[in-house]
Amino acid sequence: MNKQIAFLFLAAVLIGPTGALGQTTAPGASASHPDPIALTDQTKSGPHILLMNYAQVDWGADNPKAVLWSWDPSDSGISGSGWGLPTEAKLRNNSLWGGQWMAVSDSDGMMAVVSYPGKIRKWSINAGTSSNVHGIELLPNGNVAGAASNGGWVRVYAASQGASSEVFAQYDLPDAHNVLWDPSRNVLWALGGNKLVQLRVGGTDAAPALSVVATTLLPSGGGHDLQPVYGDINNLYISAGHVVYVYNKQTGTATVLQNTVGIKSISKQAATGQLIETRPHSSCTQDTWCTDVVEFSSPHDVRTRPGAAIYRARVWNANYQ
Repeated sequence: MNKQIAFLFLAAVLIGPTGALGQTTAPGASASHPDPIALTDQTKSGPHILLMNYAQVDWGADNPKAVLWSWDPSDSGISGSGWGLPTEAKLRNNSLWGGQWMAVSDSDGMMAVVSYPGKIRKWSINAGTSSNVHGIELLPNGNVAGAASNGGWVRVYAASQGASSEVFAQYDLPDAHNVLWDPSRNVLWALGGNKLVQLRVGGTDAAPALSVVATTLLPSGGGHDLQPVYGDINNLYISAGHVVYVYNKQTGTATVLQNTVGIKSISKQAATGQLIETRPHSSCTQDTWCTDVVEFSSPHDVRTRPGAAIYRARVWNANYQ
Protein backbone atom coordinates (compact mmCIF):
# COMPACT_ATOMS: atom_id res chain seq x y z
CA MET A 1 0.00 0.00 0.00
CA ASN A 2 1.27 3.47 -0.84
CA LYS A 3 2.12 5.58 2.16
CA GLN A 4 1.96 9.32 2.53
CA ILE A 5 5.12 10.76 4.06
CA ALA A 6 4.69 13.94 6.04
CA PHE A 7 6.55 17.05 4.99
CA LEU A 8 8.46 19.39 7.24
CA PHE A 9 8.47 22.90 5.83
CA LEU A 10 11.05 25.39 6.97
CA ALA A 11 11.66 29.00 6.01
CA ALA A 12 12.99 29.45 2.51
CA VAL A 13 16.74 29.29 2.54
CA LEU A 14 19.32 29.04 -0.19
CA ILE A 15 21.79 26.39 0.87
CA GLY A 16 25.34 27.23 -0.19
CA PRO A 17 28.19 24.96 -1.14
CA THR A 18 29.14 24.38 2.48
CA GLY A 19 25.56 24.08 3.77
CA ALA A 20 23.86 21.29 5.65
CA LEU A 21 23.53 18.89 2.75
CA GLY A 22 26.64 16.92 3.60
CA GLN A 23 29.59 16.24 1.34
CA THR A 24 29.79 18.66 -1.59
CA THR A 25 32.50 17.23 -3.82
CA ALA A 26 31.72 14.15 -5.91
CA PRO A 27 34.42 11.60 -6.74
CA GLY A 28 36.76 12.86 -9.43
CA ALA A 29 35.61 16.47 -9.18
CA SER A 30 37.96 19.39 -8.62
CA ALA A 31 37.05 22.74 -7.14
CA SER A 32 39.19 24.43 -9.78
CA HIS A 33 37.55 22.59 -12.67
CA PRO A 34 33.75 22.83 -12.61
CA ASP A 35 31.90 20.36 -14.80
CA PRO A 36 30.54 21.33 -18.21
CA ILE A 37 26.85 22.19 -18.47
CA ALA A 38 24.58 20.34 -20.92
CA LEU A 39 21.74 22.33 -22.48
CA THR A 40 18.61 20.95 -24.12
CA ASP A 41 18.31 23.59 -26.83
CA GLN A 42 14.91 23.46 -28.55
CA THR A 43 15.70 26.07 -31.20
CA LYS A 44 13.37 25.33 -34.12
CA SER A 45 16.10 25.92 -36.70
CA GLY A 46 18.22 23.15 -35.21
CA PRO A 47 17.32 21.53 -31.88
CA HIS A 48 20.31 19.86 -30.26
CA ILE A 49 22.18 19.06 -27.08
CA LEU A 50 25.00 21.49 -26.33
CA LEU A 51 27.77 20.83 -23.84
CA MET A 52 28.94 24.21 -22.63
CA ASN A 53 32.26 25.25 -21.12
CA TYR A 54 31.48 26.95 -17.82
CA ALA A 55 34.92 28.58 -17.82
CA GLN A 56 33.87 30.63 -20.84
CA VAL A 57 31.91 33.70 -19.76
CA ASP A 58 30.71 34.28 -23.33
CA TRP A 59 28.40 31.48 -24.42
CA GLY A 60 27.50 33.18 -27.69
CA ALA A 61 27.63 31.32 -31.00
CA ASP A 62 30.55 33.47 -32.11
CA ASN A 63 32.79 32.05 -29.37
CA PRO A 64 34.20 28.71 -30.63
CA LYS A 65 35.47 27.84 -27.15
CA ALA A 66 32.01 27.96 -25.60
CA VAL A 67 30.73 24.62 -26.94
CA LEU A 68 32.73 21.52 -25.98
CA TRP A 69 30.49 18.93 -27.65
CA SER A 70 27.12 18.82 -29.35
CA TRP A 71 24.65 16.20 -30.49
CA ASP A 72 21.57 15.68 -32.57
CA PRO A 73 20.13 12.36 -33.80
CA SER A 74 21.87 12.55 -37.19
CA ASP A 75 25.23 12.33 -35.40
CA SER A 76 24.32 8.77 -34.38
CA GLY A 77 22.51 7.71 -37.52
CA ILE A 78 19.12 8.05 -35.84
CA SER A 79 16.07 9.23 -37.75
CA GLY A 80 14.87 12.71 -36.89
CA SER A 81 11.34 11.40 -36.30
CA GLY A 82 10.35 12.34 -32.75
CA TRP A 83 13.05 15.02 -32.45
CA GLY A 84 12.21 18.70 -32.14
CA LEU A 85 11.89 19.63 -28.47
CA PRO A 86 14.67 17.95 -26.46
CA THR A 87 13.78 17.79 -22.78
CA GLU A 88 16.51 15.85 -21.01
CA ALA A 89 20.18 14.87 -21.33
CA LYS A 90 22.02 12.88 -18.64
CA LEU A 91 25.53 11.46 -18.50
CA ARG A 92 25.71 8.00 -16.98
CA ASN A 93 28.29 5.30 -16.35
CA ASN A 94 27.34 1.74 -17.21
CA SER A 95 29.40 -1.20 -15.98
CA LEU A 96 27.60 -3.59 -18.34
CA TRP A 97 28.79 -1.80 -21.46
CA GLY A 98 31.73 0.13 -20.06
CA GLY A 99 32.38 3.81 -20.64
CA GLN A 100 29.91 6.66 -20.42
CA TRP A 101 26.55 7.15 -22.09
CA MET A 102 24.11 9.94 -22.72
CA ALA A 103 20.41 9.29 -22.13
CA VAL A 104 18.31 11.83 -24.02
CA SER A 105 14.58 12.47 -24.44
CA ASP A 106 12.34 14.74 -26.49
CA SER A 107 8.76 15.97 -26.16
CA ASP A 108 8.11 14.84 -29.73
CA GLY A 109 8.73 11.26 -28.62
CA MET A 110 12.37 10.33 -29.10
CA MET A 111 14.17 8.40 -26.39
CA ALA A 112 17.76 7.37 -26.98
CA VAL A 113 21.02 6.20 -25.45
CA VAL A 114 24.28 6.99 -27.23
CA SER A 115 27.92 6.69 -26.23
CA TYR A 116 29.76 9.73 -24.95
CA PRO A 117 31.76 11.20 -26.51
CA GLY A 118 31.62 8.80 -29.46
CA LYS A 119 27.90 9.30 -30.26
CA ILE A 120 27.37 5.62 -31.13
CA ARG A 121 23.72 4.59 -30.94
CA LYS A 122 22.95 1.93 -28.36
CA TRP A 123 19.15 2.22 -28.33
CA SER A 124 16.45 4.54 -29.61
CA ILE A 125 12.70 4.56 -30.15
CA ASN A 126 9.93 7.06 -30.84
CA ALA A 127 7.34 6.94 -28.05
CA GLY A 128 5.06 9.34 -29.93
CA THR A 129 4.38 13.06 -29.80
CA SER A 130 1.19 12.55 -27.82
CA SER A 131 3.18 11.13 -24.90
CA ASN A 132 5.28 14.29 -24.39
CA VAL A 133 8.34 12.55 -22.92
CA HIS A 134 10.00 14.78 -20.32
CA GLY A 135 12.48 12.52 -18.54
CA ILE A 136 14.76 9.55 -19.11
CA GLU A 137 17.14 7.38 -17.10
CA LEU A 138 19.63 4.63 -17.92
CA LEU A 139 19.40 1.66 -15.56
CA PRO A 140 22.38 -0.50 -14.57
CA ASN A 141 21.16 -3.51 -16.59
CA GLY A 142 20.93 -1.50 -19.82
CA ASN A 143 17.19 -0.95 -19.68
CA VAL A 144 15.79 2.57 -19.89
CA ALA A 145 13.19 4.36 -17.78
CA GLY A 146 11.12 7.25 -19.10
CA ALA A 147 8.50 9.72 -17.89
CA ALA A 148 5.81 11.23 -20.11
CA SER A 149 3.64 14.12 -18.94
CA ASN A 150 0.76 13.93 -21.44
CA GLY A 151 0.95 10.14 -21.55
CA GLY A 152 0.75 10.06 -17.76
CA TRP A 153 3.18 7.20 -17.49
CA VAL A 154 6.50 5.97 -16.18
CA ARG A 155 7.90 3.14 -18.25
CA VAL A 156 10.87 0.84 -18.13
CA TYR A 157 11.84 -0.27 -21.62
CA ALA A 158 13.74 -3.51 -22.22
CA ALA A 159 16.42 -1.58 -24.10
CA SER A 160 19.00 -4.19 -23.12
CA GLN A 161 17.31 -6.62 -25.51
CA GLY A 162 17.99 -4.72 -28.72
CA ALA A 163 18.72 -1.34 -30.24
CA SER A 164 15.05 -0.76 -31.10
CA SER A 165 13.31 -2.78 -28.38
CA GLU A 166 9.89 -1.35 -27.49
CA VAL A 167 8.87 -3.87 -24.80
CA PHE A 168 8.04 -2.02 -21.60
CA ALA A 169 6.51 -2.14 -18.14
CA GLN A 170 4.30 0.81 -17.19
CA TYR A 171 3.22 2.60 -14.04
CA ASP A 172 0.51 5.21 -14.46
CA LEU A 173 1.56 8.59 -13.06
CA PRO A 174 -0.39 11.68 -14.17
CA ASP A 175 1.80 14.53 -15.43
CA ALA A 176 4.98 12.45 -15.06
CA HIS A 177 7.98 14.70 -15.58
CA ASN A 178 11.14 12.91 -14.53
CA VAL A 179 12.75 9.72 -13.29
CA LEU A 180 15.97 9.07 -11.35
CA TRP A 181 17.67 5.78 -10.58
CA ASP A 182 18.89 5.44 -6.99
CA PRO A 183 21.71 2.86 -6.82
CA SER A 184 22.00 3.10 -3.04
CA ARG A 185 18.34 2.19 -2.49
CA ASN A 186 17.84 0.19 -5.67
CA VAL A 187 14.68 2.11 -6.56
CA LEU A 188 13.51 4.32 -9.38
CA TRP A 189 12.26 7.70 -8.19
CA ALA A 190 9.52 9.29 -10.30
CA LEU A 191 7.89 12.72 -10.09
CA GLY A 192 4.52 13.70 -11.49
CA GLY A 193 1.80 16.11 -10.46
CA ASN A 194 1.77 16.12 -6.66
CA LYS A 195 3.43 12.72 -6.24
CA LEU A 196 6.99 11.59 -5.60
CA VAL A 197 7.01 7.82 -6.08
CA GLN A 198 9.60 5.16 -5.33
CA LEU A 199 9.29 2.23 -7.74
CA ARG A 200 10.87 -1.18 -7.53
CA VAL A 201 12.07 -2.51 -10.89
CA GLY A 202 11.50 -6.25 -10.92
CA GLY A 203 10.82 -8.93 -13.47
CA THR A 204 13.65 -9.79 -15.86
CA ASP A 205 15.81 -7.78 -18.21
CA ALA A 206 13.63 -8.95 -21.10
CA ALA A 207 10.32 -8.53 -19.25
CA PRO A 208 10.64 -5.81 -16.60
CA ALA A 209 7.98 -5.12 -13.98
CA LEU A 210 7.23 -2.11 -11.78
CA SER A 211 5.81 -2.01 -8.27
CA VAL A 212 5.33 0.82 -5.80
CA VAL A 213 7.54 1.00 -2.71
CA ALA A 214 6.27 4.31 -1.33
CA THR A 215 4.51 7.51 -2.40
CA THR A 216 5.04 10.99 -1.03
CA LEU A 217 2.22 13.48 -1.58
CA LEU A 218 3.46 16.97 -2.32
CA PRO A 219 1.52 19.93 -0.92
CA SER A 220 0.72 21.14 -4.43
CA GLY A 221 0.86 19.97 -8.02
CA GLY A 222 3.24 21.00 -10.74
CA GLY A 223 6.05 18.56 -9.96
CA HIS A 224 8.60 19.33 -12.64
CA ASP A 225 12.21 18.43 -11.93
CA LEU A 226 13.80 15.67 -9.91
CA GLN A 227 17.57 15.64 -9.51
CA PRO A 228 20.31 14.29 -7.26
CA VAL A 229 22.23 16.51 -4.89
CA TYR A 230 25.75 15.78 -6.08
CA GLY A 231 27.95 14.59 -3.24
CA ASP A 232 25.02 13.81 -0.93
CA ILE A 233 23.22 10.52 -1.47
CA ASN A 234 20.55 11.32 1.12
CA ASN A 235 18.92 14.28 -0.62
CA LEU A 236 17.07 15.13 -3.81
CA TYR A 237 16.11 18.39 -5.49
CA ILE A 238 12.45 18.74 -6.45
CA SER A 239 10.90 21.67 -8.30
CA ALA A 240 7.12 21.97 -8.14
CA GLY A 241 5.20 24.94 -9.45
CA HIS A 242 6.30 27.90 -7.36
CA VAL A 243 8.81 26.21 -5.05
CA VAL A 244 12.03 24.17 -4.99
CA TYR A 245 12.55 21.63 -2.21
CA VAL A 246 15.40 19.62 -0.80
CA TYR A 247 13.92 16.22 -0.01
CA ASN A 248 15.63 14.01 2.58
CA LYS A 249 15.28 10.37 1.59
CA GLN A 250 16.05 9.07 5.07
CA THR A 251 13.49 11.13 6.98
CA GLY A 252 10.90 11.60 4.23
CA THR A 253 10.85 15.33 4.88
CA ALA A 254 11.49 18.37 2.73
CA THR A 255 12.77 21.86 3.32
CA VAL A 256 12.00 24.84 1.14
CA LEU A 257 15.10 25.80 -0.79
CA GLN A 258 13.54 28.56 -2.90
CA ASN A 259 10.18 30.16 -3.51
CA THR A 260 10.67 30.69 -7.23
CA VAL A 261 8.03 30.30 -9.93
CA GLY A 262 8.63 28.20 -13.02
CA ILE A 263 11.91 26.41 -12.34
CA LYS A 264 12.27 23.95 -15.23
CA SER A 265 15.56 22.43 -14.10
CA ILE A 266 17.90 22.49 -11.13
CA SER A 267 21.34 20.89 -10.88
CA LYS A 268 24.36 21.23 -8.64
CA GLN A 269 28.03 21.54 -9.49
CA ALA A 270 29.81 18.60 -7.90
CA ALA A 271 33.03 20.54 -7.43
CA THR A 272 31.73 23.79 -5.97
CA GLY A 273 28.14 23.22 -4.82
CA GLN A 274 26.95 25.99 -7.14
CA LEU A 275 23.32 25.63 -8.22
CA ILE A 276 22.37 25.69 -11.90
CA GLU A 277 18.79 26.59 -12.85
CA THR A 278 16.62 27.37 -15.84
CA ARG A 279 13.24 29.08 -15.93
CA PRO A 280 11.32 30.91 -18.67
CA HIS A 281 12.86 34.24 -19.63
CA SER A 282 11.34 37.09 -21.62
CA SER A 283 14.38 37.18 -23.92
CA CYS A 284 13.32 33.82 -25.39
CA THR A 285 10.19 34.31 -27.47
CA GLN A 286 9.98 30.93 -29.25
CA ASP A 287 7.84 29.31 -26.54
CA THR A 288 6.42 30.25 -23.16
CA TRP A 289 8.71 27.80 -21.34
CA CYS A 290 12.08 28.57 -22.93
CA THR A 291 15.07 30.67 -21.94
CA ASP A 292 18.42 31.70 -23.35
CA VAL A 293 19.77 32.42 -19.86
CA VAL A 294 21.22 29.88 -17.41
CA GLU A 295 21.26 31.11 -13.81
CA PHE A 296 23.80 30.13 -11.16
CA SER A 297 23.70 30.77 -7.43
CA SER A 298 25.97 30.33 -4.42
CA PRO A 299 27.82 32.10 -5.89
CA HIS A 300 25.63 34.08 -8.27
CA ASP A 301 26.48 34.03 -11.98
CA VAL A 302 24.74 33.89 -15.35
CA ARG A 303 25.52 32.56 -18.81
CA THR A 304 23.57 33.60 -21.91
CA ARG A 305 23.28 31.78 -25.24
CA PRO A 306 21.57 34.40 -27.47
CA GLY A 307 19.09 32.84 -29.87
CA ALA A 308 18.82 29.58 -27.95
CA ALA A 309 15.57 28.09 -26.64
CA ILE A 310 16.81 26.22 -23.59
CA TYR A 311 14.55 23.99 -21.56
CA ARG A 312 16.91 22.31 -19.09
CA ALA A 313 20.54 22.71 -18.03
CA ARG A 314 22.39 19.75 -16.51
CA VAL A 315 25.73 19.38 -14.78
CA TRP A 316 27.72 16.91 -16.90
CA ASN A 317 28.97 14.46 -14.30
CA ALA A 318 28.07 10.76 -14.15
CA ASN A 319 29.21 10.34 -10.52
CA TYR A 320 26.04 11.56 -8.90
CA GLN A 321 26.15 8.82 -6.24
